[in-house]
Amino acid sequence: MSVDRTACPGQPFAQPGAGVLAHSRALRFWLDPANLAARLEQAGPVVPTRTGPATAFQVNDPALLRKVGSDEDTFRFWGPDPSLRDFNENGVVGLEGTAHRERRAVMRPAFTASRLTALGPSVQARTRQLLADLPADRPLDMRVEMSRLACGLLVSCVLNSELAPDTLSKIAAARSTLSGGMFWRYALAPWPWVPVPRRRACRRALAELDEAVRQVQAHRRPDPDGGDLVSLLEAAAPGDPHVVQRDIRALLIAGMETSASTLAWTCYELGRNPHYQQALQEEADATPDPSRLQAHQLPLATAFVQEVTRLHGIPFLVRRTRHQTSQGGVQIPAGAVVTLPLGALRRDRNRYRDPDVFDPRRWLPHADPPPAPTALLAYGLGPRYCPGAAAADAMLPVALATLAGTRTLRPARPGRKIGVSLELTPTPKGLTMYATPCEPRLAGTGPTPGADIVSRSGATSTEKGDDA
Repeated sequence: MSVDRTACPGQPFAQPGAGVLAHSRALRFWLDPANLAARLEQAGPVVPTRTGPATAFQVNDPALLRKVGSDEDTFRFWGPDPSLRDFNENGVVGLEGTAHRERRAVMRPAFTASRLTALGPSVQARTRQLLADLPADRPLDMRVEMSRLACGLLVSCVLNSELAPDTLSKIAAARSTLSGGMFWRYALAPWPWVPVPRRRACRRALAELDEAVRQVQAHRRPDPDGGDLVSLLEAAAPGDPHVVQRDIRALLIAGMETSASTLAWTCYELGRNPHYQQALQEEADATPDPSRLQAHQLPLATAFVQEVTRLHGIPFLVRRTRHQTSQGGVQIPAGAVVTLPLGALRRDRNRYRDPDVFDPRRWLPHADPPPAPTALLAYGLGPRYCPGAAAADAMLPVALATLAGTRTLRPARPGRKIGVSLELTPTPKGLTMYATPCEPRLAGTGPTPGADIVSRSGATSTEKGDDA
């Protein structure tokens, strides 16, 4: 899907070109949040939409959306779908009900507040190591490079292990193949006679993922108290290494997916709004110890990530009905696809002023009215809420601040239209940038962090409204 992402700051994005996804108007409808948000006011709480030969049901009412997204007895989550067994292998992402809740409970001690606080310095150090390998003399595919960064941070800082550099590069290159393969496998599941694109490439990518799982287990560094994630998984399944392997595999897929997309869109927005690069660097320099950053010390970096999520986060969640049900006065048959348009809610004009404008200031602590981060639904909702969400919130602002402080990003081809990939979490397709090392900064120079963002930004919006 090709979307014009070259609109100037302060101006709405252009609508996607017609006919790019002629085989499925519903996909184009779902993946364009700005277009969908404009139609929500005219739509009912549940609206049938055509997707190929079948009918999907779109939930538009925010309260009903939360109810549907949390009701595991009536609606089946996409992860455990039989069509995705090759990818999930009944790891934590592919489990349901009691089994899923038990595996989540096993992992919970690895994400306590004290452990998350300790993540900041290790994320900063690892980000610097990974960025040091980026060449400065040629354009970089930011979708691949941010997949590499996301995977490297996940393995090193969450799984307490390491991957060989060539394995990390292969996984980064394969992430898009895996994500796109899962998307198409699930989307085409109701019509098994339709060939799934890139089937061979997916098999190769899965083999590389399995090699990464072996390296994670072989090179991990257990915490002395046994509270690290892999140690907890092993203790919960003694004598059954396959259970641990399938959970690590699922965590690699799920943990890398959202973070890689967020970081890639972050690079895109830094390229469009270069004044934020300096402001982010100044914010990090103003912390008590710039060599040991923590997310709570970085309100601008945190706000930047939240605004990226609002504009570019996953546009919809998908459920399938287990049995016939009535929702919003509409009868939905068993096995039907039900979509939850999160991207449209994030651009709802009743909640956000100038919703198509990129403006991190709407999420700053002093914003009036105060921000409502729960309205983003960045990590799902209900029983399927991402167990590693708190770890991502602790890592991404630190990674962003480190990126802005060590590399200057600029588009390799200014004005080029950037596509949106058809993957589980859409990422910018065709985003190539130069990442040149930043000039050394003198301590104590520069304005107060974020002080002149208002005057330099082309956006003037603030948040309006309550939780979605």
